[in-house]
Amino acid sequence: MNLNKFFFLIASIFILSAAFIIVAPTLITTSFIYPTRIDSTYVVFHSINNTEIDTNHLRPSDEGLDYKNISLKTNDGETLNGWYIPTTDTPANTVLIIHDLNQSKLMLLDQIKQLHDRGMHVCIFDLRAHGESSGEIFTIGMPAIADMKLITDTILKFPETKHLVLFGMGIGSAIAMQSAVYDGRCDALILQSPFNNLDTYLSRYSYNRWGNLKYLWYPIFRKKVEKLLEYPVSELDLTKIAAFNEAPVLFITASDDAEVFTSETLQIFLASASKKKDLFLVRKADHNNIAAVGAEKYYNRISNFINTVLPREPKKTRYKKLAFNDHEGNY
Repeated sequence: MNLNKFFFLIASIFILSAAFIIVAPTLITTSFIYPTRIDSTYVVFHSINNTEIDTNHLRPSDEGLDYKNISLKTNDGETLNGWYIPTTDTPANTVLIIHDLNQSKLMLLDQIKQLHDRGMHVCIFDLRAHGESSGEIFTIGMPAIADMKLITDTILKFPETKHLVLFGMGIGSAIAMQSAVYDGRCDALILQSPFNNLDTYLSRYSYNRWGNLKYLWYPIFRKKVEKLLEYPVSELDLTKIAAFNEAPVLFITASDDAEVFTSETLQIFLASASKKKDLFLVRKADHNNIAAVGAEKYYNRISNFINTVLPREPKKTRYKKLAFNDHEGNY
């Protein structure tokens, strides 16, 4: 090889390397960063070729529930859109549902109805870049925690809010746990399929997406996620964060979950500093059908946990003495 060919080869390698560095971030634009936006337009569009999609269920009123639309403006100019479904039982507890990655409030109408029918105020927001909320880029880092603070501020202003329960699903469980520790105003937690460490979760996510090419793309993907998080992915370790959480917490895990292993949820459960904690294993269920497989037992378990750790305030009566005497007469 003469000298000119050698320099040409070196120059070509540098050019290709530079092109790879420039192009690579656009090649790894995954749904973890740019989620699928499942809103009413998405549902109607996909219903054209899928008769199983019911376009008559796009809001709580389609389930016979009275609700309020809530729209909040974040400090960085994004809009968060949600629903608030109060119950007539004013001493009821309030549940804030935090949905999973690539979900939206439209997908959780049954969960909303089931919790509401069990006597709870229910609130749910589309996370940024999801559903009907604005934004193009999603992160479970500091922007999501700031959004949760804004939502919590709003819910706590409602006069009927007595106790606030954060119900996080999948990625939403990581947001719920961080909010519980860093904000501290929630009274209880429901964590469904929480991963133990974001690094582990992203590594598995990368393998499922790119296979053996994961070793080429994952470092770039991880760096991009860290930029959005505003801290290293290894620091989002729920086993460590759980050690600072003293609020009552129910952990829910599916036996056949391939996205978040049961062993990961168990690690967080054991690490939790809460004195009131419980672990609920839904057998023969996976990451996406855990509520459907659990059915009545699933919702009853959640309701019983909430009402046990956060008993409702007793209704006042003008006839306390008479009621007391009647009670004594039964013995």
